[in-house]
Amino acid sequence: MVLAPDLNGEATSFVADKAWFDHLFPAELGRASRAGASGSNAGDRGGDSGSTNQSDGATTIHGQVSPSDPRDRLAELRRELPPRIELAECSYQRAVEAANALLVDFDGVSRLRSQLGEEPLPADQRIQWMERLASAQKKAQDSATVLSQVETLILQV
Repeated sequence: MVLAPDLNGEATSFVADKAWFDHLFPAELGRASRAGASGSNAGDRGGDSGSTNQSDGATTIHGQVSPSDPRDRLAELRRELPPRIELAECSYQRAVEAANALLVDFDGVSRLRSQLGEEPLPADQRIQWMERLASAQKKAQDSATVLSQVETLILQV
């Protein structure tokens, strides 16, 4: 098991099976993105220097050269989609579990505070937590919108 990195290569709180992760995201991908980031200025000057090392096919997100035949590319993408759906499904399951744990924790704190006759937290602390929760809810709503768009595309595929 490994901590999956974000788009910038920084560790996240998501855990993935190492063998699966290494298969889906080979180490060459990380080297290609770092080289691409440092070499991006060269591409801005005019020429197509980035494609001189590649064959006629386009580069996939895995840093591999895709087949030049569009049918082969379509077949490749269709093979890659089920693991991506599984990853998204697992991520959402963890998010639901985290939200449920948060609910249980806050419910427990609320009950204990009432039983002990403790004063509520200062308003600024509660406001800060509410802002963070609102941010998480906004991300969840945005995510649901994107998933609806994916659902529409699945019906077209």
